[in-house]
Amino acid sequence: MKKLFILFALTFVTALSYAIYLSFQSQDLSDIAGRAEEDRHEDPSSVPAMIESAAKNRSSVDITERQMNTWLANTLSARQEGILADYVQIKGVWVRFDEEEGGRAEIIIEREMKGQMQTVSMFVRIERKKKEDGTFTTYIHKDGGRLWGLLAIGGKFGLARVPQGFLFFTQNSFTSLAALFEKELKWMEKDITTAAGGRIIFEEKQMRIDFPKG
Repeated sequence: MKKLFILFALTFVTALSYAIYLSFQSQDLSDIAGRAEEDRHEDPSSVPAMIESAAKNRSSVDITERQMNTWLANTLSARQEGILADYVQIKGVWVRFDEEEGGRAEIIIEREMKGQMQTVSMFVRIERKKKEDGTFTTYIHKDGGRLWGLLAIGGKFGLARVPQGFLFFTQNSFTSLAALFEKELKWMEKDITTAAGGRIIFEEKQMRIDFPKG
Protein backbone atom coordinates (compact mmCIF):
# COMPACT_ATOMS: atom_id res chain seq x y z
CA MET A 1 0.00 0.00 0.00
CA LYS A 2 2.84 2.35 0.89
CA LYS A 3 4.59 1.63 -2.41
CA LEU A 4 1.36 2.28 -4.30
CA PHE A 5 0.96 5.62 -2.54
CA ILE A 6 4.56 6.61 -3.31
CA LEU A 7 4.09 5.62 -6.96
CA PHE A 8 0.89 7.68 -7.17
CA ALA A 9 2.59 10.69 -5.53
CA LEU A 10 5.55 10.51 -7.91
CA THR A 11 3.24 10.23 -10.91
CA PHE A 12 1.21 13.21 -9.73
CA VAL A 13 4.29 15.38 -9.11
CA THR A 14 5.75 14.42 -12.50
CA ALA A 15 2.51 15.24 -14.30
CA LEU A 16 2.17 18.52 -12.44
CA SER A 17 5.76 19.50 -13.20
CA TYR A 18 5.25 18.69 -16.88
CA ALA A 19 2.02 20.74 -16.98
CA ILE A 20 3.82 23.72 -15.42
CA TYR A 21 6.63 23.34 -17.95
CA LEU A 22 4.13 23.33 -20.84
CA SER A 23 2.35 26.39 -19.44
CA PHE A 24 5.51 28.45 -19.84
CA GLN A 25 6.08 27.36 -23.45
CA SER A 26 4.53 29.72 -26.00
CA GLN A 27 2.17 27.98 -28.39
CA ASP A 28 2.99 28.05 -32.10
CA LEU A 29 1.15 30.98 -33.69
CA SER A 30 2.59 30.66 -37.19
CA ASP A 31 -0.67 29.20 -38.54
CA ILE A 32 -2.72 32.27 -37.60
CA ALA A 33 -3.67 34.26 -40.69
CA GLY A 34 -2.92 37.98 -40.39
CA ARG A 35 -0.48 37.73 -37.50
CA ALA A 36 2.64 38.37 -39.59
CA GLU A 37 2.92 41.91 -40.97
CA GLU A 38 3.44 40.66 -44.52
CA ASP A 39 0.22 38.61 -44.21
CA ARG A 40 -2.07 41.47 -43.21
CA HIS A 41 -5.26 42.46 -45.02
CA GLU A 42 -5.11 45.65 -47.08
CA ASP A 43 -8.03 47.29 -45.21
CA PRO A 44 -7.50 47.14 -41.43
CA SER A 45 -10.68 49.10 -40.67
CA SER A 46 -13.04 46.83 -42.60
CA VAL A 47 -14.09 44.61 -39.68
CA PRO A 48 -16.04 47.12 -37.53
CA ALA A 49 -17.73 48.45 -40.67
CA MET A 50 -18.80 44.93 -41.63
CA ILE A 51 -20.12 44.17 -38.14
CA GLU A 52 -21.98 47.50 -38.03
CA SER A 53 -23.52 46.82 -41.44
CA ALA A 54 -24.67 43.39 -40.30
CA ALA A 55 -26.14 44.88 -37.11
CA LYS A 56 -27.99 47.77 -38.75
CA ASN A 57 -28.96 46.28 -42.11
CA ARG A 58 -29.24 42.63 -41.08
CA SER A 59 -26.97 41.73 -43.95
CA SER A 60 -24.91 38.56 -43.85
CA VAL A 61 -21.11 38.88 -43.87
CA ASP A 62 -18.05 36.64 -43.75
CA ILE A 63 -15.07 37.94 -41.81
CA THR A 64 -11.86 36.03 -42.44
CA GLU A 65 -9.26 35.25 -39.82
CA ARG A 66 -6.82 37.45 -41.76
CA GLN A 67 -9.20 40.42 -41.69
CA MET A 68 -9.89 39.98 -37.99
CA ASN A 69 -6.25 39.75 -36.97
CA THR A 70 -5.24 42.66 -39.18
CA TRP A 71 -7.88 44.77 -37.45
CA LEU A 72 -6.80 43.58 -34.01
CA ALA A 73 -3.15 44.40 -34.72
CA ASN A 74 -4.07 47.85 -36.00
CA THR A 75 -6.60 48.63 -33.26
CA LEU A 76 -4.63 47.45 -30.25
CA SER A 77 -1.64 49.57 -31.18
CA ALA A 78 -3.89 52.58 -30.80
CA ARG A 79 -6.06 51.52 -27.84
CA GLN A 80 -3.98 49.44 -25.47
CA GLU A 81 -2.19 52.33 -23.76
CA GLY A 82 -3.85 53.07 -20.42
CA ILE A 83 -6.29 50.17 -20.13
CA LEU A 84 -3.63 47.46 -20.39
CA ALA A 85 -0.74 49.52 -19.04
CA ASP A 86 -0.63 47.67 -15.71
CA TYR A 87 -0.06 44.32 -17.37
CA VAL A 88 3.03 42.76 -18.84
CA GLN A 89 4.01 43.95 -22.29
CA ILE A 90 1.40 42.86 -24.82
CA LYS A 91 2.95 41.80 -28.12
CA GLY A 92 -0.35 41.04 -29.80
CA VAL A 93 -3.86 39.66 -29.50
CA TRP A 94 -4.98 37.17 -32.10
CA VAL A 95 -7.99 35.04 -32.97
CA ARG A 96 -7.89 31.55 -34.40
CA PHE A 97 -11.13 30.28 -36.01
CA ASP A 98 -11.73 26.57 -36.56
CA GLU A 99 -14.57 24.08 -36.98
CA GLU A 100 -13.73 21.86 -34.00
CA GLU A 101 -16.46 21.27 -31.42
CA GLY A 102 -19.08 22.64 -33.81
CA GLY A 103 -17.09 25.82 -34.41
CA ARG A 104 -15.03 27.83 -31.96
CA ALA A 105 -12.78 30.84 -31.64
CA GLU A 106 -9.57 30.88 -29.64
CA ILE A 107 -8.65 34.34 -28.36
CA ILE A 108 -4.91 34.44 -27.74
CA ILE A 109 -2.90 37.04 -25.84
CA GLU A 110 0.76 37.02 -26.84
CA ARG A 111 2.91 38.76 -24.27
CA GLU A 112 6.44 39.18 -23.07
CA MET A 113 7.47 38.65 -19.48
CA LYS A 114 11.07 39.40 -18.56
CA GLY A 115 12.24 38.77 -22.09
CA GLN A 116 10.35 35.49 -22.49
CA MET A 117 7.39 35.11 -24.81
CA GLN A 118 4.23 33.60 -23.33
CA THR A 119 0.73 32.92 -24.57
CA VAL A 120 -2.56 32.55 -22.77
CA SER A 121 -5.83 31.87 -24.52
CA MET A 122 -9.54 31.44 -24.02
CA PHE A 123 -11.95 29.42 -26.14
CA VAL A 124 -15.40 30.66 -27.13
CA ARG A 125 -18.24 28.65 -28.65
CA ILE A 126 -21.63 30.06 -29.61
CA GLU A 127 -24.70 27.84 -29.53
CA ARG A 128 -28.18 28.76 -30.70
CA LYS A 129 -31.29 26.81 -29.64
CA LYS A 130 -34.80 27.18 -30.97
CA LYS A 131 -37.55 27.68 -28.40
CA GLU A 132 -41.13 26.40 -28.58
CA ASP A 133 -42.45 29.77 -29.77
CA GLY A 134 -40.11 29.72 -32.76
CA THR A 135 -37.64 32.26 -31.40
CA PHE A 136 -34.03 31.50 -30.62
CA THR A 137 -31.82 31.76 -27.57
CA THR A 138 -28.08 32.24 -28.01
CA TYR A 139 -25.64 30.76 -25.50
CA ILE A 140 -22.00 31.81 -25.27
CA HIS A 141 -19.78 29.06 -23.88
CA LYS A 142 -16.29 29.95 -22.70
CA ASP A 143 -14.87 26.56 -23.54
CA GLY A 144 -13.50 24.68 -26.50
CA GLY A 145 -14.74 21.20 -25.77
CA ARG A 146 -13.94 18.62 -23.11
CA LEU A 147 -10.65 17.59 -21.53
CA TRP A 148 -10.49 13.77 -21.29
CA GLY A 149 -14.20 13.84 -22.08
CA LEU A 150 -14.96 15.26 -18.63
CA LEU A 151 -13.75 18.78 -17.87
CA ALA A 152 -14.57 21.78 -20.06
CA ILE A 153 -11.41 23.15 -21.70
CA GLY A 154 -11.33 26.85 -20.90
CA GLY A 155 -8.23 27.68 -22.90
CA LYS A 156 -4.48 27.23 -22.92
CA PHE A 157 -1.65 28.44 -20.75
CA GLY A 158 1.22 28.13 -23.18
CA LEU A 159 0.94 24.63 -24.62
CA ALA A 160 -1.08 23.27 -21.72
CA ARG A 161 -4.84 22.94 -22.15
CA VAL A 162 -6.48 24.01 -18.91
CA PRO A 163 -9.93 23.39 -17.38
CA GLN A 164 -12.44 26.21 -17.53
CA GLY A 165 -11.98 27.16 -13.86
CA PHE A 166 -8.35 28.11 -14.51
CA LEU A 167 -9.55 31.11 -16.56
CA PHE A 168 -10.01 32.83 -13.20
CA PHE A 169 -6.28 33.57 -13.25
CA THR A 170 -6.51 35.44 -16.57
CA GLN A 171 -9.95 36.97 -16.09
CA ASN A 172 -8.66 40.51 -15.64
CA SER A 173 -6.67 40.35 -18.87
CA PHE A 174 -9.63 39.21 -20.95
CA THR A 175 -12.03 41.62 -19.20
CA SER A 176 -9.71 44.52 -20.01
CA LEU A 177 -9.44 43.27 -23.57
CA ALA A 178 -13.22 43.08 -23.97
CA ALA A 179 -13.49 46.69 -22.77
CA LEU A 180 -11.46 47.79 -25.79
CA PHE A 181 -14.12 46.41 -28.13
CA GLU A 182 -17.27 47.26 -26.21
CA LYS A 183 -19.03 48.78 -29.23
CA GLU A 184 -18.40 45.83 -31.55
CA LEU A 185 -19.36 43.27 -28.91
CA LYS A 186 -22.60 45.16 -28.25
CA TRP A 187 -23.48 45.05 -31.94
CA MET A 188 -22.95 41.28 -32.03
CA GLU A 189 -24.67 40.45 -28.74
CA LYS A 190 -27.65 42.82 -28.76
CA ASP A 191 -28.29 43.98 -32.32
CA ILE A 192 -27.36 40.84 -34.24
CA THR A 193 -28.19 37.83 -32.06
CA THR A 194 -30.82 39.18 -29.65
CA ALA A 195 -32.76 41.76 -31.67
CA ALA A 196 -32.42 40.24 -35.16
CA GLY A 197 -32.10 36.52 -34.42
CA GLY A 198 -28.81 36.39 -36.28
CA ARG A 199 -26.19 33.70 -35.93
CA ILE A 200 -22.46 34.03 -35.38
CA ILE A 201 -20.78 30.90 -36.71
CA PHE A 202 -17.12 30.04 -36.37
CA GLU A 203 -15.77 28.11 -39.34
CA GLU A 204 -12.31 27.18 -40.56
CA LYS A 205 -10.39 30.47 -40.87
CA GLN A 206 -13.48 32.66 -40.79
CA MET A 207 -16.44 33.96 -38.77
CA ARG A 208 -19.82 34.09 -40.49
CA ILE A 209 -22.75 36.29 -39.51
CA ASP A 210 -26.09 35.44 -41.08
CA PHE A 211 -29.80 36.05 -40.49
CA PRO A 212 -33.09 34.14 -40.86
CA LYS A 213 -34.60 34.20 -44.33
CA GLY A 214 -37.72 36.26 -44.85
